[in-house]
Amino acid sequence: MKPYAKLCTQPFGYRATDTFTYRKQIIQEISQIDREWILWGGNLSFSNKSAQTSIPMPTPIPDHIVCICMNGGAPLYWRKSWLLAALTYWNNRLPAAKFLPYDLLPEDPSLTMHLDPTQNPPYQRDLEYILPILSATRMRDNTTSSKRSLSPEIPQQPVVSILMSIHNMKNTLGWSIRSVLAQSSDNWELLIGDDGSEDDSLEEACAYLDSRIRVLSQSRNRGKAIMMNRLLFEAKGQYILELDGDDWLDPDAAALLSKALDNNPDSRMATGRYGCWERTRQLGPLWRRNVDSGKLYSAWSTSLNRTNLHGHPLVPRMYRKSSLIDIGGWWDREDRFGRIFEDIDVITRLLKHSSPLQVDAVLYHRVIYGSSTSQRNRSLFEAWCQQAH
Repeated sequence: MKPYAKLCTQPFGYRATDTFTYRKQIIQEISQIDREWILWGGNLSFSNKSAQTSIPMPTPIPDHIVCICMNGGAPLYWRKSWLLAALTYWNNRLPAAKFLPYDLLPEDPSLTMHLDPTQNPPYQRDLEYILPILSATRMRDNTTSSKRSLSPEIPQQPVVSILMSIHNMKNTLGWSIRSVLAQSSDNWELLIGDDGSEDDSLEEACAYLDSRIRVLSQSRNRGKAIMMNRLLFEAKGQYILELDGDDWLDPDAAALLSKALDNNPDSRMATGRYGCWERTRQLGPLWRRNVDSGKLYSAWSTSLNRTNLHGHPLVPRMYRKSSLIDIGGWWDREDRFGRIFEDIDVITRLLKHSSPLQVDAVLYHRVIYGSSTSQRNRSLFEAWCQQAH
């Protein structure tokens, strides 16, 4: 008889409700198992089920070990009592349910054993950008979970103000906020503006017990530009970093972009590389490519026709706050053309007589999906250009 039982429940969906439903199903399945060890890695550990059972458990297993992983880092075998407790108290946010096993890995590396086979999991590039956020923001000790403030006091003068204008983003907002909490620099504040959401976005934004996060709201949807100007007025930081509620930041984004501006006091804006992801309904975001915003700017600055860019903004975007104020912030209008391409308008006016600083690192992760405002309105870019200027 095998010394372990295998979990067969597969993850699905990218919404928080999908993840918590998956967690509930796993708990129910574990509760009915009478073995000490569980074989479970979600659908990320191996490319097929037969490979998963081909790696035997090591013997003997020290009593303190609670998880056995492949050398590639993929969780494989779990001690039942520890896994059940960890799942019971787990209350984080993920970009998709498939990453749940990785978020449950113990923070103490001495509790984990690694097997000899060197087999890398599928979605390895996805994990490269997900795992640093998971490890930096786990909200539990070895067996329990509790919400805790990662910063008891907001800095009197934060260096960076991260601004998020959100509208009906309850499914993705939690992971965006978690990426902010994972920043390697603590000298930031996060201002979230709920622009008349009709779902639970406002409740999600207010759920984080961190004094560096401030939430504003307005009952009527007036468009991103108007909300961003309101957030700009409230911001205390020297630099402004934009973040959409369906994207996320690399842990070094705030630190590296602000350092670039610190070292170049005459520059108005800093950018870098970004990871382009495609949202899928069942698997969440899937890695597609690495995009260099520096090359985009070069094409922009040398082109006689800005429509050649097809409405593509520079990503990421960290502005010097004083420079944004000097140009009057975002295009503050509520009509149809005032609600699209707001960021391209700001960048065009801000960089009319200067170039952006370029940091050669992936600092932002942009998720593309067909129903987003930017994708739905791409065909209007030429008409918008005529209206804007």
